[in-house]
This record gives sequence, structure tokens and C-alpha cells, in this order.
Amino acid sequence: MPENTPRTDASWVSSPNPTLYSPRNLARYKRLVGELSHTYAWRIDNTALAGLYAEHVSARHLEIGPADAEMLATTPPPAPPEQWRVDVLDINTAPLAHAQQRLSGRAQVTAHLHDILAAPWPGLSRTFTSIAMGNVLHCVPGAGFTAKATAFNGLVDALTDDGVAFGYTLLGAGDPDADHNLPARLLMRAYNKPGRNTFHNRGDRLVDLERQLNLRFAQVDVRVMHSAAVFVVRGPIR
Repeated sequence: MPENTPRTDASWVSSPNPTLYSPRNLARYKRLVGELSHTYAWRIDNTALAGLYAEHVSARHLEIGPADAEMLATTPPPAPPEQWRVDVLDINTAPLAHAQQRLSGRAQVTAHLHDILAAPWPGLSRTFTSIAMGNVLHCVPGAGFTAKATAFNGLVDALTDDGVAFGYTLLGAGDPDADHNLPARLLMRAYNKPGRNTFHNRGDRLVDLERQLNLRFAQVDVRVMHSAAVFVVRGPIR
């Protein structure tokens, strides 16, 4: 179970969704999200995502929003099991427990139960040479990326000076820079319904994502992959 972080719900901005991120749903996450949604709605290239992990994951890694930990479980390990230290951070308990179980024997895993919009992140300052945050930002509340600035501040604080952070997020259906097909638009409309607590990305725009990242990192690479924006950043600006 999660270590090192007391549960302080009163300070959280986001709300957990234990029904959506249940052990049962995590068992079928790869099929429903990683295969069906990625392929037919968001049109995210999973091979390209795997390449990001293979290129950037280090022996001191932080995974934000691990979901079913598929990428970490299949990427080439950057170090032997006793030397590969992976921290996982999530607001829901089931993904943390799932990641610890799935990566057992592959890495040394520490879990943190925390909201990425609640500052500060728990004792992680300047700790990680790689950080991944995939399929996360569109799930946390906020009217656009400016309102989700605490998440970007957390990346800056947790990353070492020579580290790299990378990830991907779904842009809002109204973003002119995105390339949404009909299934993507229909799913986003459903997932963004008030009270559902699935998506919060109506106001997420590529131009704002680039602005938030450029304010905080010396090197920023952002590209659109149909419904998603994929980013790689280096050189945290303290």
C-alpha cells in the first residue's frame, strides 16, 4: 500500500474515482484504453509511446498516474531490479497497489497517495532523472492548463537539473490545433459530463500547454498526435 504520504483529502483539489480506477477496471485497462480508445478514438500511436519510455525512463523514475503500469512493465529496464527505483503517484489507491504488484521483482517501487494539483508533492524535490505523466492532465479539474499549473510546478520541483519529463494528454474537443475524429468527440462529450469525474479537458488547448511548459523548462518539445499532445521537457527553470 502507499508509503510515505499521509492521506490529507482536505488539501486536495482533485477528487479520487475509486469506481472507475477499480482493480476490475485496471485488469481491462489495456484492452479498453490502451488498445480500443487509443486506436479508434484518440489515435495515439502506442509504439511511439513505448519509444518515449524506452528512450527516457531512468534508474530513478517517477510515474504519475500509473494506471495498469503497462508501459513500465514492458519497457526495457534501465537498471537491475535492485537498482531500478520507481516511485508511483496517484490520487486513487488501486493503481498504486496494482503498480507495486505488477512491477514486483522488476523494480523497487514506492507509492505515494497524492493529488498532483495539491502542493507540495510529498518529499520528492529534485529527486528524479525521469518523470512520466501520461493520460493524466485531461483527468484533473481545471478550466484549461493554466488552472492546472500546480501539476507543472510539481514537475519542475521533482525533476533533477539534468532530468527529463515526458507525457501526453488529450486536448479539448474545441481546440483548433487538435485532430479529433467523430468517436473522439462523442467520447469527450460523454466523459466531460458534470458529476462524472472522468475528463476535465473542455478548456485544454495546445497553445496553453506550450505556454505553461515554456515558462518552466528551458527545452520544450510538444507535438500533436491527433487528439493528444505529446511533450518532452528538460532544463527545469527554478
